Amino acid sequence: MFLFLFFSLPVFAQEKLERVTLAVPVHALSQLPSYVGARFGLFREERLDVQIVQMRTALVGPALISRELDFGTAADTMLRAATTGLPVKVIAFGGIQAALSLNVRPEIKSVADLKGKLISVSSKGSTTDIVAREIVRHSGLNPDKDIITMPLGTQTNQLAALRANAVQAALFTPPYDAIAEREGFKVIAWAADVVKDQLQAGLVTSDDKIRANPDQVRRMVRGFVKSLIYLRREKGRVVSLISKEWNIEPDIAERSYQSMVRTLSPSGSATMEAVRKVIEQTLATTKQQKEVPLSQVVQLTFLTEAHKELGIKE
Repeated sequence: MFLFLFFSLPVFAQEKLERVTLAVPVHALSQLPSYVGARFGLFREERLDVQIVQMRTALVGPALISRELDFGTAADTMLRAATTGLPVKVIAFGGIQAALSLNVRPEIKSVADLKGKLISVSSKGSTTDIVAREIVRHSGLNPDKDIITMPLGTQTNQLAALRANAVQAALFTPPYDAIAEREGFKVIAWAADVVKDQLQAGLVTSDDKIRANPDQVRRMVRGFVKSLIYLRREKGRVVSLISKEWNIEPDIAERSYQSMVRTLSPSGSATMEAVRKVIEQTLATTKQQKEVPLSQVVQLTFLTEAHKELGIKE
């Protein structure tokens, strides 16, 4: 009986799992593929014991370089860091549209009313910061003069600041947009209506990790792609996970799932035009005039291999 039970175990349960750390910048649905992979055993199928840790994006790059961290999901921020020379690579994409909404206090009736006001973002130079500026620019305001973006880190910090009137608007990703709206902080702008092909979360690691342990990187990418496939195929289970993980009602979980899933890549791919857009944004912000090849910021051979192994046709 013992032998029967042993040989009936999944292969990944019989083999030693490699413990790896994966940093997420926020506990929000922009990170859904990572939570799906960890909670439903998709990384374990690749013999990886993935430990999700929340870390400020400013710390992710140094932690990857020092090998204190194995992988991160802040693909947008790391694309910008790689553009300026940090030896990191994006190895798969998650969010290919910005799943962000601009929620405001009740006294704010339009984006124009935000002149002279404070908008909370996760960190300076982050996607939330860029999107906030694009939204107000789209409405005729000067983001460098008419508003102030406040880096407050987590979504819960930003919601608390909105409640206390420490800021008058905040950039939220699901489910926090729905939670804030339920509390009376209405949505007055959707990022996807203003900013097209804005990359958000994904999978990133250091150049050193790619050189030193390409097999682990390969398995991590494959697990990430499986997660993207699973979250579409198993909607009911994923909505239940959202409800439990973020402690929200099933109807808000369902709404948040629907909002989020349409912004995610179905297979970990993104257009190179979107990648070039991030490079151009970064060079404009840093006032640099130079050519940055795609090979400096992305390494997608592992993703191509995963697609072949999983039978995905692009």
